[in-house]
Order: sequence, then structure tokens, then C-alpha cells
Amino acid sequence: MRYVKKYLDFKESIFNNITSFGDSLNILESLKIWSNAILSSILATEVDIYEDLQLDREFYKNRLDIDFLFDNIEFINALTSLSLKKSNIQLSDDYETFIKEPIKWMFIYDITSNELENPVYMLLQTWENNKWSEVKLFKINGNIKNFYDKICSKTIEIIDNNDNYIYLTSDSSTWELQTPEKKNDIYKKFLNKEEFHKLLLNKNIKINII
Repeated sequence: MRYVKKYLDFKESIFNNITSFGDSLNILESLKIWSNAILSSILATEVDIYEDLQLDREFYKNRLDIDFLFDNIEFINALTSLSLKKSNIQLSDDYETFIKEPIKWMFIYDITSNELENPVYMLLQTWENNKWSEVKLFKINGNIKNFYDKICSKTIEIIDNNDNYIYLTSDSSTWELQTPEKKNDIYKKFLNKEEFHKLLLNKNIKINII
């Protein structure tokens, strides 16, 4: 088995002065993550889809696409023979996510599990060079909740002089102050996207993305 390589260039935390419109856009852009970081969050291990799911290599050659697999009877029967079942297909475009490139995925569960439980595998495709990549299969060794937390929520610390304010967002449109006792006319309990961007643009502050 081959472990997912860490995305070395991805920085989960940065620290900057915001002094211009371009700087504020860079901060917002830095909130986005790569699929590598998402896979690391669930301790995903890439495995051989043919061996682990006992698929016929010749039949599935050039057919490793999630949409094809979802409706393919041979694939469904292969899962059933291993006491596994598939979920529906999900796309990052259907969520307010922080992911840099579109992805689509399908979870594979133990046949007795419900979809509130941890899946056994994840089938993943990423958008590369204006087309979907070939499907990869990952064994999930961590908590799948971390997957959704990673793509859909971000925490940011704003440091203004000697005060700090922690904001959390789960949709990139509304930011909630996690230290409500510190709220004031500028640092409100809730900031919409425009207010948040204006704050980054107009204040001489420092940012720590957690």
C-alpha cells in the first residue's frame, strides 16, 4: 500500500499584515486547500482498486470513472460479494467549500453500516487539465467528520494591536466570532462576506489561519 504524500507546500497557518486590496485577496485565497490535505485529515491510504475491490483489470481499463462505476452492475456485484455497498456520488461544487480544485467522491461502506458511520473506502476523482482524473481508491483510517470539517469550515484569528478575535466559518459567507465577550462595533458576533473582506482591507491587522 502507498501512503498519501503530504502536500509540503501547503501552509495551514500564515501570519501577515493586511495593507492592500491584493493582500486581502491573498489571505482569502490562502483559506483554500488541496485534496492532499483533505486526504491527510482522514488518514487516507491509497490502495489498489483492482486488488481491494477484486475488479477485472481488462474490463475496467479506461472505465475508472465514478459516474460509470455508480451504475455499473458488475461493480455493484463486486462490492456485494465483499459485503460492501456504495454511497451516492458527491461533488465539491454542491458545497460551499474551501477546496482549490473541484473533486467528486463516493464512499464505500460495510454493507451493514448506515451513512452516519465511518466508510471503509473513498473513491475520489480530481479535476486536472480540464478533465476528470482516473478514479483512485483510498482506505479511510480516520474520522470522516474531519473530511467535511476540512472542506467546509475554517477558523481564523485576527490580531488587532493587543487584542485577538477568533472567527469560524462553515460556508465562507458568514463568519461567527468564537470569543463573543470581545464583540464590539467592528468585531461583531457575525460578519457577512462583504463585512469580513472590508475588515481585512481597512484594518492594519495580522491574520493567523488556524
